Amino acid sequence: MDTVQAGRSHQGWYAVLCLFVNYVLWVWLIKGLGVMLLTLQEQFATQTWLAGWMLSIITAVICVTGLLARPLEVMFGTRTVVTVSGFILGVSMIIASFSTSIVMLTSILALAAGPALSVVQILTRALVGRCFTTNYGMAVGIGTAGGALGAITVGPFTQLLLDTYGWRGALLILGGLTTHLGVCGALLRSASTDETNDSYQPVSTGANEEPQVGSSSAEKTGKLKQSSRLGAFKDALGAQIQHFGFSVCFKYSFWITAVPFICSRFVGDQWMIYYVSQAEAKGFSPHDAVTFTTAGGVGNVVSKILLGVIVDKSLLKLRPVIALMITLISSVFLITPWINSYWLMMVTAVIYCSGHGAIASLNDLYTRELLGTDLLACAFAWMELVTAIFSFSLGFFPGWMYDQTGSFDWAFSIMGCISALSLMALLMEWVQARCKSKQKA
Repeated sequence: MDTVQAGRSHQGWYAVLCLFVNYVLWVWLIKGLGVMLLTLQEQFATQTWLAGWMLSIITAVICVTGLLARPLEVMFGTRTVVTVSGFILGVSMIIASFSTSIVMLTSILALAAGPALSVVQILTRALVGRCFTTNYGMAVGIGTAGGALGAITVGPFTQLLLDTYGWRGALLILGGLTTHLGVCGALLRSASTDETNDSYQPVSTGANEEPQVGSSSAEKTGKLKQSSRLGAFKDALGAQIQHFGFSVCFKYSFWITAVPFICSRFVGDQWMIYYVSQAEAKGFSPHDAVTFTTAGGVGNVVSKILLGVIVDKSLLKLRPVIALMITLISSVFLITPWINSYWLMMVTAVIYCSGHGAIASLNDLYTRELLGTDLLACAFAWMELVTAIFSFSLGFFPGWMYDQTGSFDWAFSIMGCISALSLMALLMEWVQARCKSKQKA
């Protein structure tokens, strides 16, 4: 038993490492392209809204392909999927550096890098949730802190690469560094799928019982062993739809936790894409803009780990902390038209990134509390899918509003209203709890 627990602990920390690296690379890709947005716009002679929408499409594809995570895990195992996805991600960024149009760039990154990032993130988040029965908040905080490290480093690093090598050289170097995700995936245990499929447990025989070779169960086992990989994929996909997938969408608790996730994720992606351009539109230099994002990244990493530990130790309750972070995020967006000085930009960037980082990790705790560990992978996948719908349909509007008005102020204010919608989900859960308590009384 001790050996099993030790192996599970090691597996959990390897999963945290993969999650950490995946978040770093996620931010490097999306926010790095955001830093390059004006350069890409000039390079391909396109409008701001179209270039921004293309980047939103990449984030949308990242979200929508999450549904492939569970079938691929059952078919090949977590280790294989994470390792291969890591190398695909790096190679796709290298190939994208040779693009000759914004459409070609978007297609390569969306069809190759997007699925790789999404699958790795969902599988590692679910694996962390299954491995850590205690200190889960701290583990999630450390894993998702990779996004904060990415936010700290991507701005100045991408700007340096952009100034030195141009956007093609920047993508080429970032792609080479990104392949390290595949190396991290190789650390995971190859038998991870056997441990994670809690619903499939072998039926033990008695102490003196021998399994009957001619029994129907033995024949079924033999047939399953002889089934092709295509058959395994079909079975996994069927299970995803019937048992592990769409059924979670009919749970009321799923939508309670999905709304904060979707709003926070959509708003966060738009912030990464447009923030540098928004700062430049206010008259700040590109170096000032990336300085703001770097300061925000420091606040992000502190809030992720600190609040995770605080919630683990029960020093603060989970729901009030989530409500506070949502309020801070919404307020920062709503006051954007009046934020024009250097230090106010710095402070608001730190407040936003701290709140967003806390929501990203605390929402995982919230989801596990409401849905349990068995439904984590499919719940994350369907949340990503709904987020993709928002990115496909609304990802262009910040850039379009800038093209129409010459300012991002109104667009950021609208994103603040979208973020505030998350409070309605917490309110609905409170109303539901009150109604149940009255019925029992």
